[in-house]
Amino acid sequence: MNRRDAIANLVAGTAAALAVSVSTSQAAAADAELIALCARFDANERHYLSFYPGGENHIPDDDARDAVTDPIQDEQHALATEITSHRITTLAGFAAVARSLGLWDSQIGEPEQHGCINEQLVAMLVRDARAMS
Repeated sequence: MNRRDAIANLVAGTAAALAVSVSTSQAAAADAELIALCARFDANERHYLSFYPGGENHIPDDDARDAVTDPIQDEQHALATEITSHRITTLAGFAAVARSLGLWDSQIGEPEQHGCINEQLVAMLVRDARAMS
């Protein structure tokens, strides 16, 4: 390999590394909004759950509790619409969405508790995202 070939290979390798770096940072930036939305969703869900038995803000009367929690659920629906309008581009974004799903639906359980393949796979994803966080 002559000097010119070595320089050409170095330039090509550097350009490829920069392209990967730029695409990785662009993907991370794209998922930053998604991750932030999931964090808001999770905070709202924890607040919502605090009004139920065992929660720090428990309200025993169903009607009184509904008056407080219905607006939280309305916001959750709006956040879910925003969340699902995104495309996940990183593992961090995927984990954020899986954690939000697991927090919202605490009944997902373990994969072997489900008979349908799609439910088994969703349960596996949520279980493993929880373990990774």
